[in-house]
This record gives sequence, structure tokens and C-alpha cells, in this order.
Amino acid sequence: MTWYNHYGNFRHGHAGDQVNVLKRHVVEDLVRQTGQHDQREIFAEPAGDPGLIGPGSVSWELHSDVSAVTIAGTASIVMELLHPSVVAGVGQQSNYREQPYRRAQTTFGWVVTTTFGSTRAAEALIERVKRMHSRVNGTRPDGEPYRALDPELIGWVHTCIPWGVMTAYERFNRPLSIEEKDRYLAEQSVVGLMSGADEVPTTVAELEAYIEEMRPKLAVGDLTREFFDFLIGGPLGALVPPGPLARPVKRFQVEAGLSLMPRWAQEMTGFDRPEVAQRLLHAPSMQTYARLLRWSFGTPPWRALADERVGVEAETGATSPIGSAVPA
Repeated sequence: MTWYNHYGNFRHGHAGDQVNVLKRHVVEDLVRQTGQHDQREIFAEPAGDPGLIGPGSVSWELHSDVSAVTIAGTASIVMELLHPSVVAGVGQQSNYREQPYRRAQTTFGWVVTTTFGSTRAAEALIERVKRMHSRVNGTRPDGEPYRALDPELIGWVHTCIPWGVMTAYERFNRPLSIEEKDRYLAEQSVVGLMSGADEVPTTVAELEAYIEEMRPKLAVGDLTREFFDFLIGGPLGALVPPGPLARPVKRFQVEAGLSLMPRWAQEMTGFDRPEVAQRLLHAPSMQTYARLLRWSFGTPPWRALADERVGVEAETGATSPIGSAVPA
């Protein structure tokens, strides 16, 4: 297979370049799980369109960091699923077990398309998801009815994503000021409100109050534990060689990913570990993975194409030779 970047340049140099081979494997593995998200009709057209959020935003900075969006995934999704109505809809009416990459690809695609896609593409995706969710209605195991278009559920699911990305970015990239965090949450609130939420947090203070308000409504039940088993036994996450150590290694990955969550949420899930273990084991492994992803991807294709659309010149050397995994 010959690999090119989205500008059509040959991507991994001579065959003996072991560095580029490693980069290629890292990119291929993540793209296999999260999708490519390099469609010109979504990210590069029409020229001059800023999209829903636009360049110069905190969202463009944070969501250009492949590692932050990727590492946030497990904690964000588990936080969502701690709401009994959300996990009921996922557990009863989705096929994540049969199509294990679908959830990761759609969530990742949601984040980058609503941020970097054209206004038309972002609005179309939001409307498509709303139509799909209009059919997701049912009854929880405890007898309570639920509907996916309930504004409270939309608000919770929305909030868990920017919360996770912001937390991962600050932990594995650089500290963010309160002003930057407030700007980010306000930018992302546009997506949440367009999706059907009545209100979502737009400042750090509102976010902290909102999570505390939602906390009594969260729980772990049989459907949640089934999803935990899927995380440990399924194919998502960094590559793990098959064998007797595969399951313990996958559990370690899940524990490390969930270490982004508040301590009370970790304890609720049963994936909590002593702080010393998180500091000496989880944090270094996550930091290494974050650096590996950034090194391998450089400027991701969705950001490079969006820069092209709005007329922003890419920084010299910002795009990795294999930054966009597009097989030719």
C-alpha cells in the first residue's frame, strides 16, 4: 500500500525509514478506530466559510490536538453512560457490540465536524443526529421511560464531551486559564443548544455546579457494567498483543482513561486506583501516548483542510509527513 498526505505528497520516505514506519502504524491504528475525517466537501468547502465556531477559537486549538480528543473519549463516554437513561438507550437500542468502532468513529467525527466542518456540514450532521435520536425511546430497567431528545439528556451528553477534551488537553498538553476554559465552553455551547439542549454550561463555574447538580441522578447498573466489559474485552484502545496478559493490559488502559474523571465517578465505576498508582503509572503512560499521537499526526487533516477553507496558511513544518492517513 502506498501512502500519501492530503496534498498528494509521498509520505513515508524510503522503505528503511523506521521512524516513519512507526508513525504510519500509530496513525493507521487510530484511524481504524476513529475514522479519517478528511473529506474535502466537509472540511475544505466552501471557501471563506468560518463554520459554526471559526478560526482563532479555543475550540480550534483544543480539537486540533489528536491526543486530547482521543484520550478524552473513554472518560467522556463513560460519564455520559452514568446517566441511567443514556445507558438504557445505548444498551437497548445501539449495536456497539456488533460494530465496536461505530461509537468511537461517530463521536470523534461529531467533535471534529461540528468544530472544523463548514457551516453546512456541521448543521447537516446535527440535524441528522437529531432525526436518528427521535427514534430512540424506551423504558429503563427500573421502569422509568426515556427519550433521546429529552433536553436534559442532550445537555448531559453534550457537556461530557467538552469537559473530557478540556481535561485531557490541560493534563497532557498545557495549562488553560479560566478565561480560555470559559471561552471554550461558550464556543461549544453553540453545538449543545443547536442539538436540542435547553441550557448547557458556558463557564467553568457553571460546569462545576452543573456536574454537582447531575451527580445524584447518576448510577451504575447492569447495562453500565456490560459496557465496562466491552471496554476491557473489545478492540478499542491502544494495540494489545493477544495472550494471557491482554485483558489485564486492557483493564489498565481503561483505568488510565477513566482517571480523567472526578474521584467520585471513578469510585462509582469501580475503576478507581490509589492516587500514587495514578501518579506513577497511569499519568506517565497517558503522557507518553499523548506525545506519540501528536508526534505521529502533526496537524490533523480536518484542521489542515479547515485552514485551507478559511484561508489560513499552515504553519511551516506543522503537518507530519504522514499526518493524514489517506490510502491511495
